[in-house]
Amino acid sequence: MAKIDCFEIDNLECWFWSNDHNPPHFHVKREGEWEMKVNFLADADNEMFELEWGSLPKGKVRKEIKALVVANRIALLAEWQVKARL
Repeated sequence: MAKIDCFEIDNLECWFWSNDHNPPHFHVKREGEWEMKVNFLADADNEMFELEWGSLPKGKVRKEIKALVVANRIALLAEWQVKARL
């Protein structure tokens, strides 16, 4: 699977994997601290964020990511649908 950038957030790496599994999501990590999946069709924090490793990021970081997801949900889904076919 190819790694495809999806967002730019200071000090975080965000990406899709091409041909990834459902539900539609992207990955985000802070190098050396944590990595999580972000289900961008979910609204509740406990459904939106799935920790892969490390400690769950602080609420401020999750709020920033959630705000970007809500503001860009349609574009994320369109990008997901394109990448799912790669």
